[in-house]
Amino acid sequence: MKLIRLGQTLCEGASFPPIPPTANALLFLRKNTHMFQGFANDDCSIVYNPPRSSDDSTMQEQGPITKWEDYNGSGVYAEQTTCVDCPLYYYGYGFAIFDTDRFFDLNTPVSLTGEFTIYFRAVFSSTNSKALIGGDTSNFWRVTNNKSFRLRIDGTPNHDFTEVTDTIATSVGIKSVPYICVLSRDASGYLSMFVHDGPRPYNYNDKAWGSTTNQDTDTMTISNVGAKEDDVQNFSGWMSDVLVYDTHHDSAQRNQVYQYIG
Repeated sequence: MKLIRLGQTLCEGASFPPIPPTANALLFLRKNTHMFQGFANDDCSIVYNPPRSSDDSTMQEQGPITKWEDYNGSGVYAEQTTCVDCPLYYYGYGFAIFDTDRFFDLNTPVSLTGEFTIYFRAVFSSTNSKALIGGDTSNFWRVTNNKSFRLRIDGTPNHDFTEVTDTIATSVGIKSVPYICVLSRDASGYLSMFVHDGPRPYNYNDKAWGSTTNQDTDTMTISNVGAKEDDVQNFSGWMSDVLVYDTHHDSAQRNQVYQYIG
């Protein structure tokens, strides 16, 4: 008789799949997944009911994305009910296209009272004061220029993350390698930011971006994706993944997420 040790699989040679590093995210907007199109791509007067979906490959090229559901099924989702403000679907890649008029609201604001880590994966078409996420003038994370990002949590002060020589490149096409921008806060309130691209060769491999001495223990509230607040400092580019955790991630955990979404 063969004994089975604790931790050994019941079937010879079988193993359970690892739990993905995104499973405990408060919010996970995953590219080409759970996206819905409620209006025609060339006529906002045409309403699709039920909406078209990326999950069944019925969405149109540049179709308005009216809803982007959380991958983990939390019930939190990004939405836009005004057709002309909807980010557009990039068919074949599953990215959401943003410009100066497009943004998402969250149906339920996400409040971060302690530790957190936020991932934002996108191609930037502009770095001139473009918000990644936000809630109002007191809560936002934006790219200020090609070397600097700014964070504000529950009002002043501003927390800037600025490089001397390294820059965020802009592109007019989706075939450029997206950046993964990471914002994190530890248990003591210290804030850090990282930039990663890939796959290899990397320009930035989990690079610490700017200051590591910023500190803020206030509550950050997120209610917009791709805007500082409704229709203010809207993101410009192609967005593929957004993840929000209520834990601080170390370098090993960040690299797990990079590999999973990158």
